[in-house]
Amino acid sequence: MLYELARFSVPGPREPIPVLLYHRADLAGPKPALVYYHGVTQNKDAYVDSHPLARRLADAGFVVAIPDAPGHGERPAGETLVERLRESLAREFCRDIEQAGDESGALLDWLAGQSPVNGSRLGVLGISMGGYTSAIVAARQRDRLRAAVCIAGGADLTACMAETDSIAPGRWGPPDRALDAETVERIARIDPVGYPQKYAPLPLLLLHGENDTWNPVSTARRFHAALARSYTAWPDRLVLTVTPGAPHWPPPRGMVDEAVEWLTRHV
Repeated sequence: MLYELARFSVPGPREPIPVLLYHRADLAGPKPALVYYHGVTQNKDAYVDSHPLARRLADAGFVVAIPDAPGHGERPAGETLVERLRESLAREFCRDIEQAGDESGALLDWLAGQSPVNGSRLGVLGISMGGYTSAIVAARQRDRLRAAVCIAGGADLTACMAETDSIAPGRWGPPDRALDAETVERIARIDPVGYPQKYAPLPLLLLHGENDTWNPVSTARRFHAALARSYTAWPDRLVLTVTPGAPHWPPPRGMVDEAVEWLTRHV
């Protein structure tokens, strides 16, 4: 097996997007490709081998593009991320998701033009904050995507911010859970639970741990219920799997297996 990992700076609408491109160089192309969005406080480099999903996708024949989320990693504001989260996790979280959604067209254009990539076979996936990002991108870019996977995040941002146990002294945010006016307005604009009709017939897989306390599983169940009305003609293209006993992080083997199988089947 020969893995290739390359770094790029992709022109974005607001700032350059640092991206890792990861794939099996010993597998013939052109290949299907995925944008893989990471979680809050994480970065693209950690997602290559901190858990098995990226490698499993490369082994399945995908080219995997892992961008640094806005405000994270090598982004201009990456060094002050923790301070901004402690000032307001909700404001930073939702602002970063919205910017990533705004950048998605430029990132997919770039990915489709890379030499190992079959530009007609693209998908998105993400974990936690990346799951929310994947959901937003899936709605905006539905017609150019083959499938999407949201792990431990997808919609219902207001409930997530109200119920998460990650907002607490000593963690990433203040105990005050109040949302400022800017964040309330942003959530109304970007939360996927507000536009469930924009997804079908895109194959969409929602994966969530039953014991997730950072983003309670109730958010995934509400999102799935809202989506189901639009998927009545394609019931096999919308799936919610809740894994008993699973926490928010890391995704257990069953989730990894199901995500890889879904993307292999649909992309």
